[in-house]
Amino acid sequence: MAEQPLRIGVLVDQFPELSETFIAGEARELVGLGHRVRVESNVHAAEPNEAAARGLDAAYRVDDGRVRRVRDLAWLVARHPLRSLRDLASRRRWRREERFPPLRELAPVARRLHAFAADHLHAHFAAGAALDALRVSALLGVPYSVMSHGYDIFSLPRNVREKHERAAFAVTACDYAADYLRERHGVNGVQRLVVGVDPGAFRRRSGHNGGRTVIAVARLVEKKGIDVLIEAAALVPLDQVWIVGRGPLEESLHARVRELGLESTVEFLGSRSPEEVRDLLERADLLAAPCVVAADGDRDTMPVVVKEALAMELPVVASDEVGLPEVVRPEWGRLVPAGEPRALASAIDELLSLPAARRQEMGRAGRAFVEEHCSLRRETERLAELMAAAG
Repeated sequence: MAEQPLRIGVLVDQFPELSETFIAGEARELVGLGHRVRVESNVHAAEPNEAAARGLDAAYRVDDGRVRRVRDLAWLVARHPLRSLRDLASRRRWRREERFPPLRELAPVARRLHAFAADHLHAHFAAGAALDALRVSALLGVPYSVMSHGYDIFSLPRNVREKHERAAFAVTACDYAADYLRERHGVNGVQRLVVGVDPGAFRRRSGHNGGRTVIAVARLVEKKGIDVLIEAAALVPLDQVWIVGRGPLEESLHARVRELGLESTVEFLGSRSPEEVRDLLERADLLAAPCVVAADGDRDTMPVVVKEALAMELPVVASDEVGLPEVVRPEWGRLVPAGEPRALASAIDELLSLPAARRQEMGRAGRAFVEEHCSLRRETERLAELMAAAG
């Protein structure tokens, strides 16, 4: 843990988004470690999880009115005229790859973080928030870091190299993503920082059911491979398949379930809170994470729900894509080729056909792995140490 408490500004594009609860979780853990945290978000979350953000100090750029923007721009230019000019001079370079707010819209963010006396800025996703962090860092003379997650480096990379190279340090969720940044974007030195889970919160309260219920927790988008799971469900006898999440593919996935006659087996449960997901994991017998590389190149890095399921002593069947092989091992799960329903069905059937004692043994092994390698507290301590060293 960092020796001295830090004042950390966390910059995000939306907050507190239900599918990005890990951001609020990390911020709360930093507070629990004795640091001060202020969240600066561009917009309010489309599907918010207010409970996750309760007690966190947060502001939203979209709420800043015209008067505040003009007043704070005048303050910023008067205080840092040369830095403001450099920001304006950089617009042509940044504009080649992405849209970004004019300096008058960023000025209130900079002034709030100055008043907060931030020691460090940390951006989640190498998208808009990362460029904001880069700019505010240069304006205030405060170091920043960036954590990339998925679409921001795979399908919609924007000014990725500059965002990483000007950062005091950069982290990402798995070795695969760090290698991708080096090989595709020429970014070196990115460190692996697991998006951890709290094993205390994700702990079984009851025994294993010993049934054949499969759960998948994912946004209903191409890269999650939920269509592959539905096809697999038609090939293997199952009690239930619970699909938790919403997204643009929801209608087509429902239609495919009807075409396959799986209405009594596959149930769409919509979006659920982290507490509800925890309860569903406890009632399920296996988690499926059939991720694929989408047509536009988008892909997952290392889904948080996989680690939550392992913490709940649930075996996992996943595709051998991106960071999943880094957490899913034969001792507590199976890896299958991405996009192949028969391989997915076979692995699911194999694990669900194991004796109850063997499945419980696998569950305990998976939980032990999460406790040792995917702890939210331990990974947040590492992050704080990196911030302190950035000085």
